[in-house]
Amino acid sequence: MAAARGTVYIDARQPAAGWGLWGMNLVERQLRQAALQGLVRARVWISEGSRQEVLRLRGDLERIFPLQLEVLPAADQTPLSAALAQADAPVLLLQGDLVGDDRLIGHLIKSGPGTVLAEGEQAIAYLGPQHARDLASHWQDGVPLATALKAAGLPTRRPAELDPYVPSLRLTMPPYLVQVRAREDLRPLDRLLYHRTFKGVIDTIARHGYYHLVRWLTRQLSRTSLSPNLFTALSILAIWAAVPCFALGQLGLGVLCAWAGVILDSVDGKLARLTLHLSEAMGALEHLSAMPGLGLWFVALGWHCTGGELLRETPLALATWTLVGAFVLDKVVSATFKKRHRREIFDYRPLDAAFHLVAARRNVSLLQLSAGVLLGEPHLALVLMAAWMVFTLAFHAGRWLWVEVEQRPATPNA
Repeated sequence: MAAARGTVYIDARQPAAGWGLWGMNLVERQLRQAALQGLVRARVWISEGSRQEVLRLRGDLERIFPLQLEVLPAADQTPLSAALAQADAPVLLLQGDLVGDDRLIGHLIKSGPGTVLAEGEQAIAYLGPQHARDLASHWQDGVPLATALKAAGLPTRRPAELDPYVPSLRLTMPPYLVQVRAREDLRPLDRLLYHRTFKGVIDTIARHGYYHLVRWLTRQLSRTSLSPNLFTALSILAIWAAVPCFALGQLGLGVLCAWAGVILDSVDGKLARLTLHLSEAMGALEHLSAMPGLGLWFVALGWHCTGGELLRETPLALATWTLVGAFVLDKVVSATFKKRHRREIFDYRPLDAAFHLVAARRNVSLLQLSAGVLLGEPHLALVLMAAWMVFTLAFHAGRWLWVEVEQRPATPNA
């Protein structure tokens, strides 16, 4: 992303600015959010009470983001107000004890100088030089930033007024801006940030099966500087390693590889979003490898179950190609729906989200196969997987037609 104009100013005088949340302190989280929007210069004002913890930065910060960071002492509001009064370029002004949705800074930068987002007495703002000078004359110790911004004549919006839909996650999530006043405030924020790492509506396996395992792994890894890209690569390797295992009849080993890949696939995305260490290239590679990887699971399993005779007209060969065909058609239906309605079919309405809990996606199909392998009935599992995939396709196709009819303009009376 091209560098955005201006400098990040962070008022990190409050001790809470240095408290940790998912592997980094609150100031570093803001620095990463700003850097992802192209800002490369930052000035952070600290007090004696916040110095030690605010300066405890992750080892991978400089490696990922080319930030020019300046840390300044400030016993009171005066140094920060003086800097605002002398600003000669846009300023992204943040309060170090706030935790904000990743979209907020992007909205400020996109909207341009003079944009303010506030929740109660707390606010963040993107200011032009004149805005900064006007604010400097109103913002003194004891005056909430949101109040000073209003006194300076800057209109404010609440984060909840912004578009709640997140295309990259395929979810509707209202933006938030929360102040941390006590360490007890970190616990609900910890849960909130984790819940907002899920990409798309999750199935019942992810929600009730390996949820706690993935959360524990992500928490441990968030305290290190290990790159999420490493786990993306391991996930792809494990998922594709299952293909020859299935084809050669090593079904138990194949199932273990598949589950390892699925769990790592969940960990890497959550780790990337929680530590703001995102890679578009690895995300695209993972996305491109997911569908063919799953399709090859089906083909490899069918190869084993038919003894390599997938082209013969046998019930198991028919089940295999039905499974693969319904899988591909379901992808076509969901992709076409998204293109037409700019929303995923999986969460278009509560009914769709409820069905997605048990729909024939990767986790549900893998659970069916795992049960079949454990019971010594992989052939039966193949047939049941095919049947459930066909039902899923029928449900999604039916929902698509229903939505098309529902949204068709009424014909005026003659």
